[in-house]
Amino acid sequence: MTTDAWHVLSDSLQILHEEFDNTYARHHGRALPGSPAALELQDDDLAGEWGARPVQDAHLAAITPTSAVMDHLDALGVLFTSPSGLMASHTVARSALDIATKPWFLLEPGVDARERVRRYMNYRLQSLKEQSLMVGNDQSPGAEAARQHVRERTERILRAARHHGFSVKEKITDKMRPCYLGPHRVPSTTEMASEIIAPGGSRLGALLWRANSAVAHGQTHGLMMFYAEAPGAPVTGPDDHFEYRQMQISPQEAALGCAGAPRAALAMLRRLYSHCGWPTDELEAAGRQTLETWHHIAGLPRPANA
Repeated sequence: MTTDAWHVLSDSLQILHEEFDNTYARHHGRALPGSPAALELQDDDLAGEWGARPVQDAHLAAITPTSAVMDHLDALGVLFTSPSGLMASHTVARSALDIATKPWFLLEPGVDARERVRRYMNYRLQSLKEQSLMVGNDQSPGAEAARQHVRERTERILRAARHHGFSVKEKITDKMRPCYLGPHRVPSTTEMASEIIAPGGSRLGALLWRANSAVAHGQTHGLMMFYAEAPGAPVTGPDDHFEYRQMQISPQEAALGCAGAPRAALAMLRRLYSHCGWPTDELEAAGRQTLETWHHIAGLPRPANA
């Protein structure tokens, strides 16, 4: 592989991002008439203390993380073509996969508006709990105001949920875990990674997630993938000693290790386009080109269903 392969990987991510930007601009981000989103938005009858248009809010909640995923693809492309920063590429790829699971989960096809609102409110409760953990036991006036805000917002969501017949699980006073509506919590990224990357029982998504997490958390077995034996290194000394090794990762290894980012992004976009009724021909062409590029550079067979 030559250094040109790094640019090919980077350019393929731009193709996917540009297709999303073009389609979003063409339709002004709006759902087309007759689409699942448009039909759900006709009867936004779950208003309450949690918001005047909760069904619309649940749909809009998928757009911001979609944009964040696209930004992460841009960042990944920059890292591939920079003199340094390759070790951060796996962390950025992990973040892209993580973020993509949210709109992918919110926009699951066949889910009705009520279930979509339930999932959205669980994400809001999760976010509020994280805000409270950030403040912790800080005794400053600003911290107390933040805690009060979290308590009030949480209580308003729970009152609205009960009013509309949603069950509420766990206690608002739990120090670590958020309350949640309905029978299930928000699934973890590990749980969703396999389905968003390769549905049907494959463990590929979970393996990619864990491998990238090892890099993100600075685990030795993750960081060591970036090092190879340095030519002329001493034959004595610890086998894993950095002084006897050099950083050496190929485009092929990067295409294998970071593959979760483009695959998750494409799965996320497919659900968004389907939900909003946007034409998918150009998305599928862009996605096919991106995945075929990554498979080629990774030395894998051409994907059967890109």
